[in-house]
Amino acid sequence: MTTSNHTRFELVSALRQQLEAGIDIALDNQPGEHSDFHWQHDSIISRTEMSPPVVSSDAKAAEPVTHHTAPLSSHNHKQLLVENFGNIRYPAFERITSLSDLKHAMERFDGCALKKTASNLVFADGHEQAEIMIIGEAPGRDEDRMGLPFVGAAGQLLDKMLRAIGLHRNDVYITNILPWRPPGNRTPSAEEVQMMTPFLSHHIRLKSPKIIFALGGSSAKLLLNSQQGIMKLRGRLAKLQLEGAEQIDVLPSLHPAYLLRAPAMKKLAYTDLLTLKKLSSSL
Repeated sequence: MTTSNHTRFELVSALRQQLEAGIDIALDNQPGEHSDFHWQHDSIISRTEMSPPVVSSDAKAAEPVTHHTAPLSSHNHKQLLVENFGNIRYPAFERITSLSDLKHAMERFDGCALKKTASNLVFADGHEQAEIMIIGEAPGRDEDRMGLPFVGAAGQLLDKMLRAIGLHRNDVYITNILPWRPPGNRTPSAEEVQMMTPFLSHHIRLKSPKIIFALGGSSAKLLLNSQQGIMKLRGRLAKLQLEGAEQIDVLPSLHPAYLLRAPAMKKLAYTDLLTLKKLSSSL
């Protein structure tokens, strides 16, 4: 009788990490190889004509599916909040007309308990005029220490991913759905996400990007108002409609932090990068 190299606790912990990342389906009966995947610029160039993944096999599936996400509308902020958020005072968003004003308003906001355990507000990084907006989930330890999104190991991988399709950090605009680090880098709770959604909604409205690259299950589910896991959402081009604004292309993908834990999944993120490259080349 052979014994496993992993304890039951380790296996359960690994499964919990998968669920927290939004991975809720198996792609194969056997685990894949965990060799590192290198982002090859030349390989991407040779495949730039690859059509982006579509939502349906129907003949009309080439048209992106539209998600009417009313909760992200500026007139529907309260609809997304659970009852115990009713006594929280939000700023007058109609008076916030610039990204710097929004950052200042978030620095003064005391309604979220995450602020009390975080070192810094993590607002955004990159170019304010960029047409691609990358939205992750929440800051980690390095991000909390430096006050910038995606600067740790996951951020270094994101930089490599962007370079693989000819982009630099200064060519995009990067933020998260939460501006403060959850203690212990835990997955953000639904209540925390709901509480900060009004700020994210106005952030997107002020930024007005052409494309949103949504990284991770929490980000994708919120933006697309969906309960599906990230493995079902990733790579599927959708539309975000904010009230009174133009539709925005949304491309969900796997979070770089998850790719560091599951290198075999980089091949899926690679396909999403090809789609992002094709979308950005048409701007």
